[in-house]
Amino acid sequence: MKAFVFPGQGSQFPGMAKDLYENFALAKEIVDEADQILGFSLSKVMFEGTDEDLKQTKVTQPAIYLHSVLVAKLGKDFAPDMVAGHSLGEFSALVAAGGLSWQDGLRLVYQRALAMQKACEVVPSTMAAVLGLADAEIERICGELNGEVVAANYNCPGQVVISGSVSGIEKAAELLKAAGAKRVLTLPVGGAFHSPFMEPARVELAAAIEATTIERPICPIFQNVTAKPSQDPAEIKQNLIAQLTGAVRWTQSVEAMVAAGATDFIECGPGKVLQGLVKKISADVQVASMELA
Repeated sequence: MKAFVFPGQGSQFPGMAKDLYENFALAKEIVDEADQILGFSLSKVMFEGTDEDLKQTKVTQPAIYLHSVLVAKLGKDFAPDMVAGHSLGEFSALVAAGGLSWQDGLRLVYQRALAMQKACEVVPSTMAAVLGLADAEIERICGELNGEVVAANYNCPGQVVISGSVSGIEKAAELLKAAGAKRVLTLPVGGAFHSPFMEPARVELAAAIEATTIERPICPIFQNVTAKPSQDPAEIKQNLIAQLTGAVRWTQSVEAMVAAGATDFIECGPGKVLQGLVKKISADVQVASMELA
C-alpha cells in the first residue's frame, strides 16, 4: 500500500519549483494563478530569493505548500491508499487527496502563516530540537516548567522538538542535557509553533477553516494531532484547527500508517526530510521521492 507524505517548514530552498514552472504548462498556470490570489509575486521569491528571503514564515509556508501541490498534480501514478503531511504539509496532503481545492488551500496556508507570524510577535518564543532522549523523559521535564514549554514535534525516535518561551527553552535545555540528551539545538524559527503560544493564531484560523468547504478525501488522511486516519470533513476541520496549538505526532502517524498496511512512502514536495524520518521510524518500509510524469 502506498502512503504519500508532504513536508512542512524547513524544506524550502532557493530556486524551488522553477524547473516545474519552466517545463510543465500546468505548473506555470497554477503558479501564475497563485501569484494573483496572494496579491504578490510568490514565484519571484521562490525562483530568485535568497535563503533569508525564503525563511520568512509568510513566504515559507505558501512556497512549500505550492511546490508540494505541484509535485502531486504532476506526479506519475498518484494513487494514494493514504496520505499525511508534517504540520503545514497536512494542507498539501488534503488538497492532493481531493478534500480541498488548491486555491482554498493556498488561501488558508497564507492566512495561517500571517496569523502565526502575528502570534510570534506577541511573546518572544522559540523551539529547540532534543536529540537522543526518550519521549516520556522529555514530556516529564517539560511538565515541570509550568506550561512554559511543551513537546511540539515528535519527528522520529530520539528526535523531538520542544516549543515555548525563550527563557523556558533555556531552562529546559539545561534540564534535558542533565537528564542525558545528546544535544539540544535551538532552531532558527520566529516562535513557539504547535504550542499554547499559538492560541491567537488558532482562533484566527478557526474562523477561516470553518468558512472553507472541505470535501470527503479519496483516501484516509492521518492527521498530526491524533495520528489517526480520517475521511470525515467535520473531523478533519477540527483537527486542522487544533494542529496550531497541538503537537505534530509524526512518529505516531507513520507507525499508524505502517500498522494500516503502508509499505511504500512517497514524499511529495521539496527535499527529502520526511524520507529520512520515515526510515528512522520504520526500517522495513520503502521510501522515495515522487516521480514526475
